[in-house]
Amino acid sequence: MSQSAGTVADPATSPALPPGGDYLIADPLFLKNGSLHITLCGHDLPLLMSGEPVREFLPGWRAAALFTGFAPLFLLELVHDSGARATWFHDHRLQRIGDAVAALPRELADLLKSRAVPLLRLLTGPLLGSCTPFVDPRVRAFLGVNEATRLAIGMLCVDELVRPPILHLVGELVSNALVYRGEDDRLRLLDHDWVSEALFQDWQDRIAGFARAGRMSWPSPVDGVELYAQGGLVFDDFHFAFRFVDHRHKLVFFVMVGEHLSAIAGIWFPSMGLMVTRDGTQHGLARALIRSMPTWFVTHSLLWADELFAYLNKGATRFASVMRGPPGVHIGHQLWNELSGIDRYVQDAPDALLEWIVLNSGEGIEVYGPIDRLFPELAGKVNRRLHNAADLARYAYEHGILVLRVTREHVSRRLRQRIQQHVAQLPAARRVTDMLPAGRDAPVILFGLRVENRTIVDLGEFLEHFVAFVADRYPGALIVFDGHNAAGEEADGKVIGSHGEGFAGRSPVSVEHELVSGLRTAFSESPVTILDTIGAPISASIAWATASDCFVSIWGASLAKYRWVCNAPGYVLTSRANLLQRGDLHIYDDPAYMQDPSPLVFPDPDLITDEPDAVQLVPVAPGDWALFNFRVDQARLLPEIGMFIDRAMEVRADRA
Repeated sequence: MSQSAGTVADPATSPALPPGGDYLIADPLFLKNGSLHITLCGHDLPLLMSGEPVREFLPGWRAAALFTGFAPLFLLELVHDSGARATWFHDHRLQRIGDAVAALPRELADLLKSRAVPLLRLLTGPLLGSCTPFVDPRVRAFLGVNEATRLAIGMLCVDELVRPPILHLVGELVSNALVYRGEDDRLRLLDHDWVSEALFQDWQDRIAGFARAGRMSWPSPVDGVELYAQGGLVFDDFHFAFRFVDHRHKLVFFVMVGEHLSAIAGIWFPSMGLMVTRDGTQHGLARALIRSMPTWFVTHSLLWADELFAYLNKGATRFASVMRGPPGVHIGHQLWNELSGIDRYVQDAPDALLEWIVLNSGEGIEVYGPIDRLFPELAGKVNRRLHNAADLARYAYEHGILVLRVTREHVSRRLRQRIQQHVAQLPAARRVTDMLPAGRDAPVILFGLRVENRTIVDLGEFLEHFVAFVADRYPGALIVFDGHNAAGEEADGKVIGSHGEGFAGRSPVSVEHELVSGLRTAFSESPVTILDTIGAPISASIAWATASDCFVSIWGASLAKYRWVCNAPGYVLTSRANLLQRGDLHIYDDPAYMQDPSPLVFPDPDLITDEPDAVQLVPVAPGDWALFNFRVDQARLLPEIGMFIDRAMEVRADRA
């Protein structure tokens, strides 16, 4: 590590450096008089820690660079032989003051922020306001600091770099007051009608046209002239910001997209501090997004500045649709939104098929089967090589791709049949066929468990009464308890998790196993057979839902299997609050969301009593009425369920 200190130079006579030329000094340390020194302004200065000169680092560590751009604070970049990186923060004396932003004394953290904000604005400013963004050399020097430190400093400064926009419904805007100052510092005016026109277009309907043209278009908010997206910022597999520039009017704006339906949240005009939304639905989505937008834009620019700016300036001309990877995989939304999106797209635009990206495919995220088996039209179009959102962003920026999500929210009969035909070829379906009693008279009933929240208080007791009721009323009946499924077709212990499962004291699937094990023991001598699909592939659940006469279930995502795939008749239990006021209660039986729905029965709300204070296994949103557990009036409810099962058996007899 030692080297000669060299001749002390006079800074006044040294050659002038370009901006940022001395911001990042590589291999800055050398040994002098037995301790480590740095040459700054022509002087050899000792590196200090606790007031004493630093003589060496721990084994394997070395100083790779010194960042001086925040002087009088200095960042010493350390690298380990293993590749690990760290940062030491030093004050004007080169005294070590900490090894993380969070460890700095308040006054020094404030000083760091005051020095960092002007430099980081050289990064976020061009991203948000320059028609042709570029990376300032001073910023590029800062990008030599390790990722964790960059992000920590970015979060320290985030409130000064990107402000959450003010939200306005387009109908409430005053048409002659949409004044902005362009990149050239001239005042200009947006046209209210053109802003509104774009917001009322159907985003998903336009994707095939974008793919055919090789460009994403949007009318200029100034005069309606067609503009093309430079590219899209990929924050994760759920949220995107498509960047548009009107070079004629020096305007930069972003079309913000998110949510399960991958819908437009609004148009963000950074130069105006304004985000415009179409209606109440968009407004609610935008309200959820703006809380995260400052963090997204700051962190993304700090992670991807060079790649992102090159990508934007070149212009993206390819499109890819991404399926959500862990932890966002959801058995309901994957079918309702993502698979229904593919189903509609291959039907409407077979000539403009996109690349479909399956993130982290090794985790079994294609829960209903590989999408190119469900949709042979996608042969050769599916990319399973990317593992996470970082891979996705890198891939998009390197290859000039606009990443989006093709979605819908209507499950067609055609989509149901695709999944059923795929499942019928799998071992699980053959096992179900082998297990069905020959010439049976008693019913096969599927029971959908829910244990996390929005479930029955004392569920185990209710299930005992339910099984006893079925055994008495339908001797020889077969009850299949359905719960969490395996992640993938192999039941290897990995299961598809529940939303917020990390809050649980124990895994929901273990609770399900315990409930069913107790029922088997309790009813081992009863005239009823108890089976389960807990931890089995989703194909097993679908096969049993297809073979069953009907199902009884607690309302939740499991109904995607029984209803959207199998269209089985069912009796659904849920809380009184849900029955009376939940807006999406009927997504599993409304023709707007599924084609030709079979009957679905809900109990009279008077049979349900909500228990807001009941303990929840997964308390994701304490106090949220939509997740309250509840009690049922079993004396009145079980006979109702019995009459429902009777009707289902009559339908089976008629079909036979």
